[in-house]
Amino acid sequence: MKWEMLSDFDKSRIRRWQIGMLTLALLCEMFLAADWYAFAAVIPFISETLTLDPAQAGLAQGIFALTYGLGMIVWSQVSRGMSARGMLLIGLAGTGIGMVLQVYVQSYSQLLTLRLIVGFFDAAIFLGNMKLVIGWFPQARRGSVVGLILAAYSLAITLDFAIGVPLTIAFGWRVFFAILAGGTLLIAGFIALFVRNGPANIGIAGFLWETEKAKAATASLAGIFKSRWIYVGGFGISACTMAIAGTATWVIPAYITVHSMPIADAALIGTLMGISQVFFLVVGGYAADHLGKALMIKIGAALALLVAISFTVGTAQPISFTWMILLALFSGVALFGGGAIFSLLSEKYPDELATAAVGFAEIFGILSTFISPWVMGVVIHTTGGSFSSAFLAFAIAEAVLLVVIVAMARESAAVASNSVVGSASRS
Repeated sequence: MKWEMLSDFDKSRIRRWQIGMLTLALLCEMFLAADWYAFAAVIPFISETLTLDPAQAGLAQGIFALTYGLGMIVWSQVSRGMSARGMLLIGLAGTGIGMVLQVYVQSYSQLLTLRLIVGFFDAAIFLGNMKLVIGWFPQARRGSVVGLILAAYSLAITLDFAIGVPLTIAFGWRVFFAILAGGTLLIAGFIALFVRNGPANIGIAGFLWETEKAKAATASLAGIFKSRWIYVGGFGISACTMAIAGTATWVIPAYITVHSMPIADAALIGTLMGISQVFFLVVGGYAADHLGKALMIKIGAALALLVAISFTVGTAQPISFTWMILLALFSGVALFGGGAIFSLLSEKYPDELATAAVGFAEIFGILSTFISPWVMGVVIHTTGGSFSSAFLAFAIAEAVLLVVIVAMARESAAVASNSVVGSASRS
């Protein structure tokens, strides 16, 4: 049964459920990101409590990505046999319990262990969200919907700084983590009560958004890697996540150390960086529909490099607080091509493989999320506190990614030779 065959009553029901499911998906994504970057928002406070040096703090932020990446592999493998509701429930419950335990950490080893556990379950939340979007929205709308979800991710990071820092100053970082833990478990309860996997689960039997789903029913997961677009998407995500992780982790400590910024201003800077990310994700998603998704990924990687260069210069010499604000507002441009990446993968792969393709592409970005804050922390430690050297390393890495993306994402007649399993037209 297709959309055109439904009665006006059933169409109205689906539209109402779409609003509800999108709202829950946005909340899930926000707590995924908030639980991930809560540590980055309050690094100075946790470092003081647990006596962490910059290299240890960078590893604690980045190590999350190791099991997030492992989770992407595991959950991508089982995504074809699990429902969106099941994946979200497992992810939120595991993450919530891990956050509860983080409230009571007393040592660096305990912190690392719990961040590894939370990372694994966070991956299930992300892929559950992607599966929920595929179940409730047609192909023509998935790009804009995923763009909103990515914007919610950045908004959550913004709120980590805007709310988490003042809350930590007033009550301590353990209270901040406890609130996040409670919110995560509350959303898990909402998922258990209200989520349905698609229109077929609200009584519209046999409903399908697109007839083409049947064409790829026998496609294997291994087929994902036969197309260059998984690598283009993966390196594109890497450019974005490297920028997110690097700036979210080290910009505020750099401002405090290099420019003597008061800790009380950390919330403002973090908020501005988050607002910038949300703005450029929304604008970039719209631009991708007009400029072409492959081109947008190239532009996004170039802008990420420009952000890295800007902070290298901004930490190598004295700058005013006004310039600190301007750099924070500019930082989000690194995500300009973010929405185009997932939309591109959705176009190049059939629906049966789309969730898994996104998961495997995310692994590329996860590695950069781990490497970026850790390597920058190591550089800071080994150079005796040189933040400009750390951001220079960040810029070099972004430059390498840009070269690789430009080389692989070229549009030419050769595209026809890169047909994707399940649909010859999706090369």
